[in-house]
Amino acid sequence: MVKNRKNISDNVYEAIREHLLSQELNFGDKIVELDYCQKLNVSRTPLREAIKQLEIEGIIERAPNGRIKVMSMDEKRIDEIFQIRIALEDIIFNNLSKNNEFIPKLEDNLKLTEFQIKSENWNEARKLFSEFNKILYSHSGLEFTIKILKYYNFILEKLRYNSLESNTRIVEAYQEHLILLEYFKNNDIENAKIFNKEHLLRSKESIMTFFEKKYKKF
Repeated sequence: MVKNRKNISDNVYEAIREHLLSQELNFGDKIVELDYCQKLNVSRTPLREAIKQLEIEGIIERAPNGRIKVMSMDEKRIDEIFQIRIALEDIIFNNLSKNNEFIPKLEDNLKLTEFQIKSENWNEARKLFSEFNKILYSHSGLEFTIKILKYYNFILEKLRYNSLESNTRIVEAYQEHLILLEYFKNNDIENAKIFNKEHLLRSKESIMTFFEKKYKKF
């Protein structure tokens, strides 16, 4: 019984995260328990368990009056998240496997990304950008760094999804990943870190532009 409830709670947790990524839920939106129970056809217990986990992760916030909402977002938080990501990805790059076994995986990823771009499957191209990062993370051997990045990257993914609506930016990001691949092939980690910072700052600029147009400050 407990296991079954846990599975339901996990499903609710994933459903809420999916609603965040799909823009069904936006930053600052209130979450009414009764409405969500009806929407997901679940009881309050698994919903509250899922919400508790999202609170721990900082994705959902609870006001003093007990009301819950999606975390607020502003330019300062976005800038801070990118500073954290740049610093942590420097650590990831420093700890990449020395045998370069991740390079063929990156090559396969970029070949598929190129195919999706040429086919104008923009959503699939976006997903492959995330996979590119996951390949690098998985070959660093850094458990806690990856956990921290996973949390912050989820927040950025929500913002980035719409900031990459521009097909031009998708192509640019793909080209930037190609350049990173060349640095890895040449074992030039220092220049890879420098270029990755530039890549992430361009991504931040794109997200900031989108945020200023689409989101209110809460």
